[in-house]
Amino acid sequence: MTTIEKLDAARRNLAAAVRLFFEHGDPIAIHTLAAAAQGLVRDVAKYRGLEHTSILHDHPNIPSEARKEWIKILNEPRNFFKHANKDPNGTLEFDESANEVLLLDACLIMSEVSDQALSELDVYIGWFTTANPSLRSAVSNNLIGAYAVRNDISPQDFDTFLELCSTKLLFDRKITTC
Repeated sequence: MTTIEKLDAARRNLAAAVRLFFEHGDPIAIHTLAAAAQGLVRDVAKYRGLEHTSILHDHPNIPSEARKEWIKILNEPRNFFKHANKDPNGTLEFDESANEVLLLDACLIMSEVSDQALSELDVYIGWFTTANPSLRSAVSNNLIGAYAVRNDISPQDFDTFLELCSTKLLFDRKITTC
């Protein structure tokens, strides 16, 4: 029997989801692992009194009258993949590109609630800002992103990003969004 803390479970799910992403793994498994991690770290962040930690769920620009529908739409795939009590024969049109933003959200929240280094988190954020260069300035201390740019690593080079996940990163990993 193993005893595990919530944040450790979230770290492990998130690390597995990121690795699966770079391995071109099953998008449903990636989404399920990332959503589980994101849900745990959002709950921990709320418990600690942090506000607006999720770029998806807690954004202050979402009008209060639209928030319930917004959350329902965001959570539709997550709920579909884990529940069948209301629609055992249901179907879902799943856009696997949603995994990119879900992983980013989970990584950013994890960086807020945990001081423990997680290479996969830093590598994923570096990959995301390499794939979306216009967003690079929105994340400070993005050393993996800067490394990728300096070394001309393409965001399509998933093998290199996966290899970076296993590299011992020797820097202060506190990531912040502007």
